[in-house]
Order: sequence, then structure tokens, then C-alpha cells
Amino acid sequence: MRVLFVIPKNKNMFGGKGITGFPNVGIAYLASVLKKNKISVKIFDEGIGEKESELFALIDTFQPTIIGVTGFSYGYGFLEETIKKLKKYRNIPVIVGGPHIAATKDEIIRTSPADFALNGEGEVTFLQFLKQLDKKVPNFYQVPGLIWKKDQEIIQNPPPFFIKDLDKLPFPDYEAFDLEKYPCFAEKILPIITSRGCPYGCNYCSIRLSMGRGFRPRSPGNVVAELKHWYKKGFYSFDINDDCFTLDLERAEKICDLIIRNKLKIKFQLYNGIRVDRVNLQLLRKMKKAGCSFISYGCESGNQETLNLIKKGITLDQVRKAVDWTNKVGIKNSVNFIIGHKEETYGKAMDSLRFARSLPTNFVNFFNLVPYPGTEVYDWVMKKTKFLVPKKTFLKEISYRDNIPIFETKEFTKEQREELVRKGFALYERKILQFRFGKILGSLIFFFTRINFLAKIARWFAFSNKYGMKICQFLTTHSKN
Repeated sequence: MRVLFVIPKNKNMFGGKGITGFPNVGIAYLASVLKKNKISVKIFDEGIGEKESELFALIDTFQPTIIGVTGFSYGYGFLEETIKKLKKYRNIPVIVGGPHIAATKDEIIRTSPADFALNGEGEVTFLQFLKQLDKKVPNFYQVPGLIWKKDQEIIQNPPPFFIKDLDKLPFPDYEAFDLEKYPCFAEKILPIITSRGCPYGCNYCSIRLSMGRGFRPRSPGNVVAELKHWYKKGFYSFDINDDCFTLDLERAEKICDLIIRNKLKIKFQLYNGIRVDRVNLQLLRKMKKAGCSFISYGCESGNQETLNLIKKGITLDQVRKAVDWTNKVGIKNSVNFIIGHKEETYGKAMDSLRFARSLPTNFVNFFNLVPYPGTEVYDWVMKKTKFLVPKKTFLKEISYRDNIPIFETKEFTKEQREELVRKGFALYERKILQFRFGKILGSLIFFFTRINFLAKIARWFAFSNKYGMKICQFLTTHSKN
């Protein structure tokens, strides 16, 4: 049995094609599990500039039994392109997984030549699928989460159970990738996930569809064992990509204690964000001592009524306290906002802008609301708003960093949304450039990128050109130093 994983290219944060900065964590876990079960694995990542001819050459030499493709709703246009060219080149079975399948279920089977799709976590169910595929007469009904065709009928098997004991999984196999080709390699940074699932019910978030509403943590010992594993191989910086790293305050403290006790001279960042109501001074001090250098907080709105409506479950006072405490212990930080919430008005969105300006954070992120399939806000947008772009293709065409509203309401028009997003992006860009490149150089770059064609060139250079990414990393590092 031979499995080839193909990772399609994806959008950068501004909507254009971007260079993938890190190896895919989900595929790294699958590769590790398959190798443990004596199954041959190869990985081809289109996001690091690999050529189509190289993909076809790999297929010819490796002769895979099946090809696995992963996909996000955010870039499903690229996902469809990849499936079509794979099936056109060779009629090898293709199975699709990833967050997009969790949200849209059988859509990919209906709209592309993919043979199978797998809903949910794949470490257990993908192995079950391969065992059936290897039989002369496979019984695909036996594979939880599998979506497949039988006599032109699409079958959706019952969803799988989520993996409860994550400590039983082997560490993700990043060495199965061409690691040296990723921008993170030069900086010796790797992603790590210490827990899965989120118990909260924010109406815009799709994570519960792929990872569930429960909180499934790895033990502190298991987490630090993985950090030590990569630390010994020369990696000393880690992006913790959990959705709820600090949900269990005691567990988070124990992870920090073990890092300190093992004398790991590492840095770790929480760009994916943590909740403002799940931190305190004691934990933040330990995180700082253990090597935490950056935290992003999710606020989403500067209007309390909107926060209540989107089920965020926090207060603006908690946001201020979290930022103040984080500054006090000396950890750099940012706060995230979204424009376009359910029932938001121009005035409520302006509250977000004013609140963002008032926060003593290093920078703020503003995002244009993209309603992802399977979320509560997606249903509201479909039923209650006026679409401004084609409903079937908006995920292909619009980025959360685009100043292109996907929908409008009578209370919050297209023109008002464009104005608010433009102001929010300008605040973000000025602060992030000053943070990344220092106040003087950052301000100069901000000034020149107010000219549209210069901004487009700068974004392409920074996010879609490997040499540009290296230069940005160099300038960022030296500016901070």
C-alpha cells in the first residue's frame, strides 16, 4: 500500500496565491500514523512552489495506491483544480479530507471527480479505509465518516467518534516533508497542537465541525516530550496552533513548568489566539518565563451588544485586563476584530474601530467576515441578507483581507462596510508594519503602500515570492533585535 498526499496551494491573507510557510500539521500526523503501520508515504505540497511536472513525475515513480488531498473552504477553488488535474493525469482513486469536508460533507463528491471524502479526524478512520480498499471486495460501510459513491448514489456513513486520548498518537512527522523548502525552516520554527476541540459556541466559527465542541487536551508531559523531540533536532521556536490552549489554566501552567524544569531554551507564540477570559497574571508570568513571546487575543467586536449576539461570552473589560496584564509581564500581543457580524450596524462597527484604537496592544487585526458553510452565521447570511457576489463562488473569490463585502443589509450597506473595513485594515497595516520592521522603517513602508499599485507589489513580494519572504524575515528579525 502506497499513499501520496497532495496539498493544494492556498490563498495568502490578501486573497492572492501564497507560499505555504509551514508543513501541514494534519498531514504530518497522518504520515506518522501510516508509517507506524508500515504503509509507504510521500507528500507533495503545491504551496511551496513545486511544479506540476514534478507532481506527475512523482506519481509515475511512486505509483501510489491512492492519493489523499486536503482542503480548506477558504481555498477550495485550488482544491478543485488539484483534484481535476490528478484525475485527468491518471485514474488513481482520490480521497479528500480536511476542514472543508467537515463543513460541506458530500459537496466535493458532487462537484468534482473525487472518488471518496473523509469527514472528521483521519488518524483512525483513514487506516480503516485503507484496510477496506486493500480487500478484493471492500465494505466501505464499515468506515466511519466516509463519503462515497455506490451505483451513482452518494453514501454518507455515520460520523466517527473523536479521538479521546491524543497522547496515543505519534508525534507529527514533519521530516516526511521537504522541510528545507519551507520558510519556517530557516527560522527553525515548527507548529504544534497541544489540544483539539472548543467548547464555546461563537456563531461565526467552524472549528466545532472538524474538531468538535469538547476540549481534548494532550497531557503536559506528552506536549513537552514533543517539544524536546524537535528541540534536539535544532528547532527552538514553536507556533502553538490550539483553539483553546489556556482553557485549562492548571494544565497550561504545568506545560510551562515542565519547559522551565527541562531547561528548554525555546520561544513559543500563540498567533492562533486565546480567550481573554482564560488568562491571569500568574499564568502569564509563567508563560513569559517558559519562553512565550507573543499572544493574540480574540475580541471580534468593540460593541458589547454584538459580543453577546455572536455568543462570544466575553466582556470588553476582560479584553482590556488581558492586554494590560500581558503588557505588564512583557509579552507582545495583538487583538483580533471582525467587521460584518450578524445584525451589526455602521455605528456598532465604529465601536470596534474606536475600541481597537484605544487598546495599548502592539497591533490589531481586522477581518472581513467570511461566512463559512456549516456555521450559524452562514445560515443567517443565506436567509436574511443581500448577497453582493455569487453565492456559489464567494469562497473562491473573496478573502477575509479583501475590502469586498460578501453581503449587505439595510442597516449596514455595502458602502459603509467598505469604509469600515478600509479603516480597519489601515489601522492594522500601520501597527503591524511598525511592529514587524520597527517604528521608522514600518512607518515608511506604510506611507508608500498607501499607493495602490505599490501595495499590490509589496503584498505579492512578501507573501507570494520566496525571496521576498526571506527578506521580510531578515528585516523583521533584525528590526526586533
